[in-house]
Amino acid sequence: MQQLLSKTRVLVVEDEIVVSEDLQQRLVELGFEVAGAADTAADAIRLATSVRPDVALMDIMLHGRPEGIDAAEHLRRELDIPVIYLTAHSDSATLQRARLTDPSGYIVKPFDDEQLRVAIEVAPHRHAMELKARRVAHWLTATLTSIGDAVIATNPRSEILFLNPAAEKLTGWTQDDAAGKLCAEVVHLVNQITGLPLEDPAARALRHGLVIRLDGDTVLITRTGEERLVDDSASAITDKMGTILGAVLVVVDATDRLAEQNGVHALTRRVVQLLGDEERQEVLGAELDAFAAAVNHDLRSPLQTIAGCSALLAQSHREQLGDSGRLFLDRIRANAQQMSRMVEDYLTFLCWPHGQPLRREAVNLERVAQTVFADLPFVPGRKPARFVCETLPQTWGDEAMLRRVLANLLDNALRYSAQREQPVVEVGAIPGEVLHTFFVRDNGTGLDLANATKLFEPFQRFHSVADSPGSGVGLAIAKRIVERHGGVIWAESQPGVGATFFFSLPAKLSSVPNPA
Repeated sequence: MQQLLSKTRVLVVEDEIVVSEDLQQRLVELGFEVAGAADTAADAIRLATSVRPDVALMDIMLHGRPEGIDAAEHLRRELDIPVIYLTAHSDSATLQRARLTDPSGYIVKPFDDEQLRVAIEVAPHRHAMELKARRVAHWLTATLTSIGDAVIATNPRSEILFLNPAAEKLTGWTQDDAAGKLCAEVVHLVNQITGLPLEDPAARALRHGLVIRLDGDTVLITRTGEERLVDDSASAITDKMGTILGAVLVVVDATDRLAEQNGVHALTRRVVQLLGDEERQEVLGAELDAFAAAVNHDLRSPLQTIAGCSALLAQSHREQLGDSGRLFLDRIRANAQQMSRMVEDYLTFLCWPHGQPLRREAVNLERVAQTVFADLPFVPGRKPARFVCETLPQTWGDEAMLRRVLANLLDNALRYSAQREQPVVEVGAIPGEVLHTFFVRDNGTGLDLANATKLFEPFQRFHSVADSPGSGVGLAIAKRIVERHGGVIWAESQPGVGATFFFSLPAKLSSVPNPA
């Protein structure tokens, strides 16, 4: 905006005095400001550094030598000043060298005033756009280079254009060696069980225009013949008109993932064993604290980094990523958020009630239920549920803990009823003298309780992760909290007709257990 309100300042670099004086006079008559004039490359650099013009008119040949090219390169690279070349004629080698400096325009002598005016007015805008494009390209290249997963880009013929360092390391191919080769040759995939080769996922994505994901039995054969178990996804890259520009392939080495899963399973078995061993309570507390500290440090810190970087990427550069880039970004953010919730649930289960006393206060559970349901995150693609909350009697206990019970039960109800045409979630109560009985009911898929004897034990699932993602400890946390309040929790359900979870809580202060 400032440039629009003031005159464009032009530096003239011309070794012919008469031509330079004529050029300066023309500039003034056209409404521009002459920031200075120089007749050598050294003077041009010195003067540009001092006065910082908006644009420089640079004669390619200064005193018979192409010194203008050297000066132009310095002005563009070091001072970020756009340069317009002035030339009468030159040999092809000199012109080719001049093109490498990314000039913002050429004016061929002799030139008229209109040609001069247009070139000068366009140059700053073109230079700004090119600078922005270079910065975006540099940023995207740096981002792809720093990503830990293998990223491979192809043209519409599935020929390799780009491999990031992680892709070079995983496949054994360098960027230079892979460029121009078919993706199937560089990313050689076979089925682990049958040994049969798999079709190039990039070619499939280009052919169908869809996101392609491979199953869990996919093995990558590296350039050296090593076999690596991998997870894989590919997507076509299109422009705004829907024209396919190429494909991007993301390959993740699943070897470490399997090792981590085995480690998690071993830790889970260890935790369950510790929780059931009443004779080792002191050791249990120490080991659980150490395990919780390890989870908190080793998982939460990288998750926060992933979430923060992906949020910054979405905020600043989402529109520049394209459809496939935004898809991968959304997947990263969604999985990071889900993993954060799982870590939080694990830590809550492992640490509670250790060091957390029970508060004894009047609780308006109806208000809590309304607030919890309103705060539950909306999941794209999930049908909104109708929420029915009856008038609930006042109960006594720790409001923060009871909020956690309702959050877990209401979240379960929403997930299990999501496939219904009209999901319904209901909260009600059966008043009592000593204990009130509250319930959360849904019209979802229901449970086969005959095969769900461990319903309230940690790390138990009765639906697949894909159908009902969660940490597997929500009901166990709810059971601990309810029992800590002197109540009990149970479920009634049949497959296909929904489920009702009942839990009892104190009806009066004297029924609340003493704080621990």
